[in-house]
Amino acid sequence: MKLIDRRSIGVRFWLYFSGMAIFILVLLWLLQIVFINSFYQTIKIRQTEEIGRTVSASFGTPNFEGTVLRESFRQNASVQVYNEEGILVFPLNPLDYIFQPMVDKGDFERYFRPLTQENTKEFTYVSPYEGTENSAILYVTYLGEEAGHKFYLSVSSILDPVDSTVEILKNQLVIISIISLILAFVLSYFLSRRLAKPLSNMAKTARQLGRGDYDVTFDTRGYTEVHDLAQTLNYATGELTKTIELRKDLIANVSHDLKTPLTLIKSYGEMIRDISGDLPELRERHIQTILEEADYLTGFVNDLLDLSRVESGISALELEEVDLEALTRETLSRFAHLEEEGYEFVIHLKGSPMAICDASKIRQVIYNFISNGVNYSHNQKRLDIHITEEEDGVALSVQDYGIGISQEHLEGIWERYYRASANYKRSDVGTGLGLSICKNILELHGFPYGVNSVEGEGSTFYFVATKANPQ
Repeated sequence: MKLIDRRSIGVRFWLYFSGMAIFILVLLWLLQIVFINSFYQTIKIRQTEEIGRTVSASFGTPNFEGTVLRESFRQNASVQVYNEEGILVFPLNPLDYIFQPMVDKGDFERYFRPLTQENTKEFTYVSPYEGTENSAILYVTYLGEEAGHKFYLSVSSILDPVDSTVEILKNQLVIISIISLILAFVLSYFLSRRLAKPLSNMAKTARQLGRGDYDVTFDTRGYTEVHDLAQTLNYATGELTKTIELRKDLIANVSHDLKTPLTLIKSYGEMIRDISGDLPELRERHIQTILEEADYLTGFVNDLLDLSRVESGISALELEEVDLEALTRETLSRFAHLEEEGYEFVIHLKGSPMAICDASKIRQVIYNFISNGVNYSHNQKRLDIHITEEEDGVALSVQDYGIGISQEHLEGIWERYYRASANYKRSDVGTGLGLSICKNILELHGFPYGVNSVEGEGSTFYFVATKANPQ
């Protein structure tokens, strides 16, 4: 039997919902049973005081007597007006005119006299009613003077016992509590399962993903939050799948780039040992090939290290004022051997070439743009390099007239070994990591960059460097 996981959202929701239902019932019992007497007394006192204040406010007006009678009948309270001698002056019935009812002198001194002696406008008293279990509320206030006489107001009402009412409420609350608790436990159980089910399904799908099944799809049906989470996880799954594929391609391509020169080095070494050892001219050619392949391996490893440093953010920029034209000509010196093969590199300068950048890193970008153009120029052995001062910076572009790039591949070319997905072959110049290094360097500088290309007509790679301040 599976143990209940107390930390699961379903169990927690069930406990919280049930706890809230129990809390509400306890609060209801306290208000309706335990504190009902004090609540009832507080409300009754407030009503009695409101009657007295309403009547007091109308003293001295033509409708004063009507207000007294109306409030007395409306609130079922005794409202009486006494003079300074304690004699009842209103309301009076016919017999009252003969017997002149009045307040006991001791009671008058106790309840009414302090109103004028202590300069207090009103008092409210609560005391047991003689001979019964009830209590009485007495509100007294000083109304004021009229025709040389002082008048006082008393409002009294009875606090009826609520024991019978409490007993009825107890019986009702017992039934309500039982029904409420059953409904709360059952409803919270089903609601918690319904709430937790999408998350449980998502956890199962995530476990499948963890086992290497990258074709899984997270169910986006359900609540808005679950929908958003599922969409995010689906996006993450897609990106993870791309990363896995890129890693496979990267390993395959790195292996290819390492294996080819190592094979050539070994083969030419064996040829020197077995064939050309005693033939100086042939031996020299074989040794040159070995040196070229060793240089390629060194450049490849250096590019991997550069890419790692830039991507990890540990390669800091050393900004300075740089002449992009001079930097480009210096970089082109590394392609001098290609000029002997018929390649033509033409620099077009417009405006000032002065920019603020890290010279060594931008040299890498220019070199990789040129080497990329060489690799894809094929028979069109001409590259035009434009350096143009613009309003918002200095733009440098390298234009080739080779095979171009299809629109669907334009965004992906900045990734490592992107072209490996289709007939990967070793570059004529460079290591195949150049554009990825360019992307990271230019983003580290914060320079805009991109490529414009037409398939079959050629490509133009460019970036816009920060312009140096004029002298």
